[in-house]
Amino acid sequence: MLKSIYHFIAKPFLPETNEEKRKIIGLHIVITAGLVFAFIHFTIAILGRPANASIPGDICLMTIGVLAFYCLRNGRASCTINSVFLLPFAFYFFFISSPYSIMPVHEAIPYTLWGLCPVFLFLLLFDKNLKKLAIFYGWSLIVLSFHLYKAGRLGDAVYLYWPGENMLLNPFVVLSSIFAISFIVSWNSNLSFSEIKKHAEKTENKINQTIKGFQQGILHLEIVRDEMENPTGLKILRTNPSFESMFRVSSRELRDADAEVIFPKVFRNSFHWNNFYLQTKKKKTELFVEHLNKWFEVYVVKPTPNQIISIFYDVSVKQKRIETLQESRRRYKVLLEAIPDIFFVIDKDGVYMDFVIKEQEQIKISADDIIGNTIFEVGFSEKMSRKIFQCIQDAIQFETIETIEYALEVDKGTAMFEMRIAKLDDNSVISIARDITKRKIAEIKLEEAKVKAEEADNLKSAFLANISHEIRTPMNAIIGFSKMVGSPEFDIEEKNKFIDIILSNGKLLMEMINDMISLSKIESNQVVVTNAFCQINDLMLELYREYSYDVSNRPIRLKINNENANPKFGVSTDKAILTEIMQKLLDNAVKFTNEGEVEFGYKMVNREELQFFVRDTGIGIDESELHKVFERFHQLDNKTTREYEGTGLGLSIAQHYVDMLGGKLEVKSQIDEGSIFYFSIPFVGGDGLLTVVR
Repeated sequence: MLKSIYHFIAKPFLPETNEEKRKIIGLHIVITAGLVFAFIHFTIAILGRPANASIPGDICLMTIGVLAFYCLRNGRASCTINSVFLLPFAFYFFFISSPYSIMPVHEAIPYTLWGLCPVFLFLLLFDKNLKKLAIFYGWSLIVLSFHLYKAGRLGDAVYLYWPGENMLLNPFVVLSSIFAISFIVSWNSNLSFSEIKKHAEKTENKINQTIKGFQQGILHLEIVRDEMENPTGLKILRTNPSFESMFRVSSRELRDADAEVIFPKVFRNSFHWNNFYLQTKKKKTELFVEHLNKWFEVYVVKPTPNQIISIFYDVSVKQKRIETLQESRRRYKVLLEAIPDIFFVIDKDGVYMDFVIKEQEQIKISADDIIGNTIFEVGFSEKMSRKIFQCIQDAIQFETIETIEYALEVDKGTAMFEMRIAKLDDNSVISIARDITKRKIAEIKLEEAKVKAEEADNLKSAFLANISHEIRTPMNAIIGFSKMVGSPEFDIEEKNKFIDIILSNGKLLMEMINDMISLSKIESNQVVVTNAFCQINDLMLELYREYSYDVSNRPIRLKINNENANPKFGVSTDKAILTEIMQKLLDNAVKFTNEGEVEFGYKMVNREELQFFVRDTGIGIDESELHKVFERFHQLDNKTTREYEGTGLGLSIAQHYVDMLGGKLEVKSQIDEGSIFYFSIPFVGGDGLLTVVR
């Protein structure tokens, strides 16, 4: 609201200084107040309320006010000030003219005097022109003399005091005193203003000379604002020779020019001047002027809200040096990055000064986390930090190369590093840290491979020793009993027993051969999974029939446990591989169960997996041996005189086949309490989930 009023007042004048703004606002207040007073007085006079009203005086006063306001709104402040010279005409109708005076003429002399005196104050406030004060003083003497003449008291002008009921001071003396005071005040004010102006001019000249002598470019701008005091643009007030030389322009082109016209020529879109000067509060920026191939640092100073002084420093040489150093740093950094090491520069107090690290390194280091920190603050243990610090001191003092190995936690786990510390100068060392994680892992794997190779060699030696025994035993039985079958010395019943022994040993020999063939296929990746719908209950029943015959002459009870009795229940898998897995597990259970029970079957797990199991009440496995049961050629008893026969490949083959079907073979066991082997396969393409209710 106040901004709108101010813009309405100041629009015709465009004041440049605060003094001019105050003068314009003051004139509006005084003239508006006088006009309102005249209008109210005239209205009251028209209504006929006061008996002593002077309508011609009111009209004259209103006319003067309208004229002054008209001049004021047209930007003619001088005309407005001069309009006060017309006020004596209004006083004539109010106090001097007998037909229109509001009181007897001889009594109105003081009113004429005190009506004229405020004009001196008005001129003193808004003009301070000594000539105008003198002219109005002369004009006031004429008006006052005419009033004394009309009142018949012109002869009293020679007396200092006028006799009467109220002793009056001579009005000419009063008027002259007021004029003298006003004149002295105005003259002193003008004198002070003149001195201030001269001082300001001298200061301005000094500033101009200083600016001209600046090696930096100076650009003096003025903010152009709209009626609502919003910035709309920039105007160039002046520049110095350095600026003109920097940007190859002349002062004639720049002075009082619109920035929108000049800046595109000077900066050529390399500088967002409106954003920098008008919108942000930044005091400094950098810009590169492409067509000049120069860098500048630009600083801003705002001495007044509408004035901007912009200082341009040519930093091209410094910038080129920085770029050269940066390029040199990049070049050496690339060279250092080609070396598979991390480089640190550490001072003698253990503070990191610089570092170079390859971008693809698994350890991520931020400059903020390293530079300025000590070796005691970057993650080393206290013991390791003390050791590194001592190595730094030794390297500087004795000029030796110190070597330390340490582990460090990184994003992907723990990494091993080898640190070498060498003297760089009397106050610092260079630390070269090499990631030796792969080497250490390779050494560990090599050691593990050596141990496994030795174990495998021992297992294979035991296997080769045992396999001859395993093969000879059934072969001897087959050959020996085959001869006995052909001998006439034995009856039919005995020969039938011999045939059963031959068949049993032949089956055992065939199992050994099958295991060797299966192992060969696994080693050569010839086993291929062929998924098709398999009815699980039929498969379980086939296995039950097969192994029921094998355990028929042993104190072992075979038990089948199928969760779903639906004959159609099945799943999409490789039936042959699944069958061989179950056979290997059942063979193992039957072999190591002297008496008791062997139970096998399946159950659903979360309707997403189908779990198979084989449980026995056999000899069990010691907990320390559980992790070895799936190793190839491993047997609980590797002696050639062991109690149980076999190649030691069955469980290893079963585990491999389970992996191929997408499961994992697991075991739980206790000595003398039996074992349970179980695995799960994905229930994909299944059918017959609904069980048969009887």
